[in-house]
Amino acid sequence: LQEELEEAKDKARRRSIGNIKFIGELFKLRMLTEAIMHDCVVKLLKNHDEELLTTIGKDLDFEKAK
Repeated sequence: LQEELEEAKDKARRRSIGNIKFIGELFKLRMLTEAIMHDCVVKLLKNHDEELLTTIGKDLDFEKAK
C-alpha cells in the first residue's frame, strides 16, 4: 500500500512538472502574456515549485508585466 502511494505521488509530480514545462513553452512562443506568467510564478512560489522559473526565467521581463 505504501509503495502504491509513493508511485501515485511520483506520477502526480511528473504530470505537474510536464504541465509547468508546457506553460513555460507557451510563454516562450509568446502565446501567453507576461502578466499571466507572473500570476503563475506567484502561485508556484507559494508552492515552492521552481520548474517553471527554470523554463522561462530568462525570458521574463518584469517591467513590461507590471
